Amino acid sequence: MKKIISLIVFISLFLTVNGQTADEVLAGYYENIGGVEAWKNLHSMKMTGTSSMQGMEFPITIYMKRPNLEKVEVEVQGMQIIQAFDGATAWSVNPFQGSPDPSKADQETSDDAANKRFEDELIDYAEKGHSVELLGSEEIEGTETHKLKLTKSSGDEVIYFLDTEHNIPLMVRSFVGAGPMKGQAVETYFSDYEMVSEIMIPMSITQKMNGTAFMSGTMDNVELNVDLSDDMFEFPVNDDPAKANENVEKIAQKETVKEVKKESKEEIKEEVKEMKSVKKKKVKKGKKQKTLE
Repeated sequence: MKKIISLIVFISLFLTVNGQTADEVLAGYYENIGGVEAWKNLHSMKMTGTSSMQGMEFPITIYMKRPNLEKVEVEVQGMQIIQAFDGATAWSVNPFQGSPDPSKADQETSDDAANKRFEDELIDYAEKGHSVELLGSEEIEGTETHKLKLTKSSGDEVIYFLDTEHNIPLMVRSFVGAGPMKGQAVETYFSDYEMVSEIMIPMSITQKMNGTAFMSGTMDNVELNVDLSDDMFEFPVNDDPAKANENVEKIAQKETVKEVKKESKEEIKEEVKEMKSVKKKKVKKGKKQKTLE
């Protein structure tokens, strides 16, 4: 009798979970992350905390702004590593790669960055040209989840695993869109959710590839709707006045040297011409004297 009751309970739970549609699961998701309107009223975000990579910890600051501006700053051994996207160009600064100067990414990487939006892609997904499919349930690290597949208008796919109890993301599986790792799956795990203002934010994030964690971050502070200028995301051009003046002086010096060299060449030409003229006159005079003799 107990076995029959347990079987009935299991079947009823199975039907409850699997009888839901994608939009019903999303309705619970929207509610538990703070509501669609709260997210639509969110225009920028600044997150500060600690990033862990290869067993070492570094201070990290992340800036994000609508529609897709992003900048990540990591302090390593007193030097700053930057990865950013200004809406058109992805760029970075990495002094550990031989130069402290900013460098632009290739077009494929910039195009991939442009496809990532500040606003949650699941919000108004149909209006964005995306589609969502409920693929059933799956256990992630011992927790039962709803498995949702988002297919973007671009054709890119993202798999969301939402905790069935709280309807918030436990893990998101995306795929690298550019570079040597293109096509590889990246699994991003979210935990330690906190309510910041009206928004539910994961304070701990871990990224894995092929089951191995390659980056994790723990946020100490999250600020919403902070005043972020578009300029701070732009690829820097002569942003250091001292360096800019130094470059101007170098160019001026080069131009001066060119002018000096040009003038010297002209002067030498004139001197040579004059010497040749004098020599010719002397030769003619010598010939004339011989003729008279």
